[in-house]
Amino acid sequence: MRMAKVNDLRGLELGVFNLDESTEFYKKAWALDEVAREGNRAFLRASGAEHHVLTLHERPRGGMVAINFAAPDRASVDALHASTKAMGCDIMAAPHELEKVAGGGYGFELRTPDGHTIRISSDVARHGEVSSENRPVRLNHVVLNSTDIDKEMKYFLDVLGFKFSDCNGFMNFIRCSQNHHAIAIAKSHGPSLNHAAFEMADIDDLMGGVGRMRLNDHDVGWGVGKHAGPGRNVFSYFVDPNGFAIEYTTHVEQVDDSYKTNMGDYWQSLPLKPCAWAGDKTVPQPWMRHAMQGFAIEERNAACDDLISKKMAS
Repeated sequence: MRMAKVNDLRGLELGVFNLDESTEFYKKAWALDEVAREGNRAFLRASGAEHHVLTLHERPRGGMVAINFAAPDRASVDALHASTKAMGCDIMAAPHELEKVAGGGYGFELRTPDGHTIRISSDVARHGEVSSENRPVRLNHVVLNSTDIDKEMKYFLDVLGFKFSDCNGFMNFIRCSQNHHAIAIAKSHGPSLNHAAFEMADIDDLMGGVGRMRLNDHDVGWGVGKHAGPGRNVFSYFVDPNGFAIEYTTHVEQVDDSYKTNMGDYWQSLPLKPCAWAGDKTVPQPWMRHAMQGFAIEERNAACDDLISKKMAS
């Protein structure tokens, strides 16, 4: 019997400090479209067919709320639920009809060993595709920080059916489709979001998106460059108003079962790194590294907690 598995990355959910401010940023500067809003949540789509690729939740504390994955059909959702239940996974809800404001469909939620919420769904409403000029097409990959990257990776491999693509020595890259990686897991001080990468159709569109971000007074934190390591994609990184690291990317390597996995020794031996175009002349700004390690969000949360404590004391 074949293992039930997820087959694509749908989207990401983030807890933000100010819903209006964050939604405006992702619409005006990042070029997503708002497709629905309900209460303290906003749903934003890219130019591809996926109902939404980003959900923003206004909350007192910022952080990653969930990662959404696709399964081929309802039978696959049920099979994944049955297998994860048999494995003793931390399941948050049994398969159920999903809310229409988020595109409907059928799915369930569970947690990874690091406590990240994963939602698996099928039959979610889809849009007709629209012009992608200088705009994200889809969410390409999500990178997580972890103190135990092998344990977290094993969960995705054994429970969700991912395949191992590469390890560059400090980050594991895993896939659920032909895209080189839907998830990467980086060695860090604790569980958090490292960054989320939104795919552009080509380099021209990526450069157009970078130009729009600059015109909206958002500085480039790393790039434009081309990763010398796994995925070999073109990139440009920014930080959103909450402190989340986000990326425009394009030309991510597409692979199949014949792909040859390489480990850190191979990737570290390449003559130009971390950028295949400019070597160590293209590196992240210190404030970009700070955000990618999750520190920017932690500091905002600490400041909010301190403010709330002072208000309660008074």
